[in-house]
Amino acid sequence: MTDPTDYSTEAQVRRISADFARRRARMFLAFACVEGPVLLGAIVVVYVLKLVDPQFGLWIILAVALLSGLCLSALIIGHAKAEQQAIRDVGGTPFPPSSGPTF
Repeated sequence: MTDPTDYSTEAQVRRISADFARRRARMFLAFACVEGPVLLGAIVVVYVLKLVDPQFGLWIILAVALLSGLCLSALIIGHAKAEQQAIRDVGGTPFPPSSGPTF
């Protein structure tokens, strides 16, 4: 844990990374709390209430899952870009150099 009064670039980058990790965890939890009931509702409508033919309803459920996957991907990409920009703003590098091979 870094000292809140430490204003070195490395300390600021660590604080930003920790803050974005907390935000990312909350985002995943909120997304799961919304997406779970939506998928459950689609399943109930198709298979329990039988308001839609199950053969057609399967496509509805798949469409809901696909759209939610696209939304989650967009959220993750936007979150990663915001974190990289915040790190750049304090003068750090978003991706520190590695000693591993580059291909």
